[in-house]
Amino acid sequence: MDILGYVGEKLRQRILKSGYETVELFAHENGIPKSTLSELLSGKNDPRLTTLFKICAALDIVPADLLRDQEIDLWVRETAPRYQVRSKSGGKNGKKSKKSR
Repeated sequence: MDILGYVGEKLRQRILKSGYETVELFAHENGIPKSTLSELLSGKNDPRLTTLFKICAALDIVPADLLRDQEIDLWVRETAPRYQVRSKSGGKNGKKSKKSR
C-alpha cells in the first residue's frame, strides 16, 4: 500500500468536500505553498507535522481523524513488525553518554 498516496487522496477529498472548488484555492487561502500541497496530495512527499497540522486546522479536523481508517490500521499492523526498537542506552557498553558543556 502506498500510505502517503492514500492519506493524500483522503486529504484531497476532505478539501473538496469542505467547499473549496480546487486544492489550489485551499492552498492559497490557507498560506500553504501550492507545490507543497500538490506533492503531499499526490503522495510524492512526506508532510512536515506542522504542515499537516495547518491543513487539519484549516479543515477543522484533528490529525487523528485522518488516521482513523481501516486501511491505515491494516497497513500499520503489517508494517510495524518490520521496525526495530532502538536501544534506550544510546552510548557504548549500554551507558548513556554525557553531554559536554
